[in-house]
Amino acid sequence: MVKLAAAFQRFSIIVIMAFGIVFFIAGVLSNFQMSEELYSLDVFTLYLIGGLIGVLFVTFVLNNFFSTKWFVITLLSGAFIARFIWIFNADTQIYSDFSMLYNGAVMASNGDFSFTENSYFTKWVYQMGFVIYEAFVISLLGDHPFVLKFINVLVGTGTVGIIYLIGKSVFNELVGRVAGVLYAIYIPAIVMTSVLTNQYLATFLILSGIYLLVERFEKGKISWLWIGILFALGHIIRPIGPLVILAVGIFIMVVYVLKGNNKFTSSGKLLGILGTFFFVQMIISQAFIGAGITDYPLENRDPLWKFVVGLNHETTGTYSRKDARILSSLEGDAKEEKQKEMIEQRLSDKKEVFILAKDKFKLMWGDLDAAVNWSLYGIEAPDTKPLLFKIEKAMFTIFFLFGTVALFALFKFKESEVNPGYLFLLLLIIGYAMIHLIIEIQTRYRFFIMPSLIIVQSYGIYVIWQQSKLIKSGKKQEVHEEVRSS
Repeated sequence: MVKLAAAFQRFSIIVIMAFGIVFFIAGVLSNFQMSEELYSLDVFTLYLIGGLIGVLFVTFVLNNFFSTKWFVITLLSGAFIARFIWIFNADTQIYSDFSMLYNGAVMASNGDFSFTENSYFTKWVYQMGFVIYEAFVISLLGDHPFVLKFINVLVGTGTVGIIYLIGKSVFNELVGRVAGVLYAIYIPAIVMTSVLTNQYLATFLILSGIYLLVERFEKGKISWLWIGILFALGHIIRPIGPLVILAVGIFIMVVYVLKGNNKFTSSGKLLGILGTFFFVQMIISQAFIGAGITDYPLENRDPLWKFVVGLNHETTGTYSRKDARILSSLEGDAKEEKQKEMIEQRLSDKKEVFILAKDKFKLMWGDLDAAVNWSLYGIEAPDTKPLLFKIEKAMFTIFFLFGTVALFALFKFKESEVNPGYLFLLLLIIGYAMIHLIIEIQTRYRFFIMPSLIIVQSYGIYVIWQQSKLIKSGKKQEVHEEVRSS
């Protein structure tokens, strides 16, 4: 039985790694295909080469000139300054869903919850978590969008620090440093600070839970409680908890339970995380209902819509006004039946479904990040916008290139050589990519998964760096040195 469990564990890890390799290779191909369509090849190649040289230079500096103390101070100061300068200069207009959420928060801060009768909030009740967060800030500090943007700066800076800690915990100090720096200068992570989005706080909370998972799950006696709380709070701000919880379940089963060591303790902690996650959601949801804020639990009351749009061949899985018009006159069971009919019809031709999935992947993981458009909405920036797009595109392509290196390097290593936390990051990346093959896509949705992707690809940079002539002529280290030292 023990041998069977060990064999199944090895098989599961191989499958996860294989899916990871496919994801990163497909990402490389998608980025080069889209780049060829968007830019002349020589321009993009110039940015790409410049980016690669820049990454290696940054790695050299980080490896040789900073103590841990001064690195952390410099990293967080630089991340804060870059983000603050952006919100100070970018007068981003509040519009679309962000306007709906902000206006609702202003009303809620004054004790007026009539906005909850709007169909937007009766269908997507889960948005109320973020609205109440914004309302709380407004009631304390006043109705000034800049305050909320400044909190984005603080939370975004904190996220940079958490990414450094996760990279250090899962791999080593240098990987953590590279990951922290790259996220600190990643264009969408900077420019979205001026957008009143729920992505910043949710990402920070969930990443904090991930750090406790990879660093303290085995060591901490009640770490499971804080992990569950952080994941639940992150989900209440932005509903991505189910994917995270599924990845946690698979990760703990594969890494700890199948291994056989303390499997009952690991199983108990997993149940603790799940129980805490759902209990916190239930308590907050019931508190909102009891306070008269909303009549419904914090959930999606129109769950089929994302699949209707995501399987739309005409729009390649992006928002469809035509679908919205078709369903706008329907309610209740009639609407649900029509949605099911549309989904079944769009799934009927398997060949077309495969083509749709391929095209959606190419758009989701190869197209320009819409964060730049959201941030510069209402701002005349004829020179800034193209430059930001080109830099972001080069960085994003580099991430996939080094991510591919990381996966091939990790694939051949023995279990004892690396912290198994990398498997959780891979599960999260793979799951996020797969779910977006069937639901609505927007490139700004990449925001949540970018920290995990950047951490994994930073290990690829580390592997290349360890083999470079720069290291061989200076402090030569083995590829796995410090992997588990932290």
